[in-house]
Amino acid sequence: MNFKEDLIHDPVSILPLRDAIAIDKHTVIRGAIALMRTHSLGCTVIVDHRCYPTGIFTEQSVIRTLVAGASLDATPVSEFADPCFCVVRMSDPILEAWNAVVRANARFLCVTNEEGELAGLTGQRGIAEYVCDCFANQIPVQRLGSTPWMLHREGA
Repeated sequence: MNFKEDLIHDPVSILPLRDAIAIDKHTVIRGAIALMRTHSLGCTVIVDHRCYPTGIFTEQSVIRTLVAGASLDATPVSEFADPCFCVVRMSDPILEAWNAVVRANARFLCVTNEEGELAGLTGQRGIAEYVCDCFANQIPVQRLGSTPWMLHREGA
């Protein structure tokens, strides 16, 4: 298959997924920021009682909160949830994830299982790693640190 066919046929489940930080919509912003820092992740996912994603609170949300002068200790994350909230299922083709990132200019994508429950996060980084892996398998590349191919060839 070629790269375009791979995007159409490969499911989101083969993308590298990060563990998501699931929070309630009533979580105060300072609590969400603390979780993001503890887990070195740029977002938290707002979920309902069934663990279905309903929103995302990102570093950009923090900036909007600070600009608005809202209280970090009293304001719930739901008031500043990121408008670039995208969800894909594990079984969706990677092309759908790619299109969601481009359409919404989203850095993160929430990935759900078939029942709609939060399974993890992917996004720009996961798709970039996928593209690198695809091209490494389709285009001959020289590994870093190896002897340049020109030094091994015969003739002039």
